[in-house]
Amino acid sequence: MRTIVENLLALQKLILQPTKPGPDQQTKINELRTKVPGPVLDHFDRMVSRGRNGVALVRHGMCGECHIRIPVGTLSSLVSPKDVYLCETCACYLLLPLEEMAAVVHSGKLRPVARNVRPKTPAPAPEVVTAP
Repeated sequence: MRTIVENLLALQKLILQPTKPGPDQQTKINELRTKVPGPVLDHFDRMVSRGRNGVALVRHGMCGECHIRIPVGTLSSLVSPKDVYLCETCACYLLLPLEEMAAVVHSGKLRPVARNVRPKTPAPAPEVVTAP
């Protein structure tokens, strides 16, 4: 799944460059478009047609487009993605660069959170009331 978003990022760089793409770049654009599934490409095209980026790099746990912090669960899923992930705020596809991936893994953000669970204490024995 990571390759799909990497292809979208390369496509984004070619499409959003200041000069019009030449014939060799246009063939590269067409080649990249064939490597991306239809629904993902449709969402990407809608974003680009509105003048926005379709892919955002995640840096320091934040979306590179809207600069809002990514939830820890999504961040940990981006380390070994099994699906494509969207930013909940700006709807860009998220890509965690390799250098950030190493930082996330080594920072300890992916360790399971220890819960403050009190040990169960036995309930006090009920009082036995006898009739007089």
